Amino acid sequence: KSDVAVNAADRKAIEKVIRDQLDAFGRDDARRAFAHASPDIQRTFRTPGNFMRMVHDNYEPVYRAGSVRFLRLDSVDQQWVQTVQLVDEAGRVWRALFTMKRQPDKTWKVGGCELVPTSAITT
Repeated sequence: KSDVAVNAADRKAIEKVIRDQLDAFGRDDARRAFAHASPDIQRTFRTPGNFMRMVHDNYEPVYRAGSVRFLRLDSVDQQWVQTVQLVDEAGRVWRALFTMKRQPDKTWKVGGCELVPTSAITT
């Protein structure tokens, strides 16, 4: 179990952060997308532009999510991981595992994302 418990308000906040970041990617709003990244991610990429290029180049289903469905929020290795089902522009279904980090001010930031392809295709 994670040492940080989550309640219904946390679950809602986590979903809102991810939805807003996905929306920012969809609008090419690099500053807004970068604002939802955890401080360690921000330190790694340094600028909103660098971050946006990395997402564009490596996380196309996240960068241009067609549809978004929130699945499970799990405690994994002492971190909270939100599984989100994404459908890309070609209709392929992906699972995006967003690692969420609670900040000292109790807000949530995205600490990373792992993309897992599925064999599903929507029509």
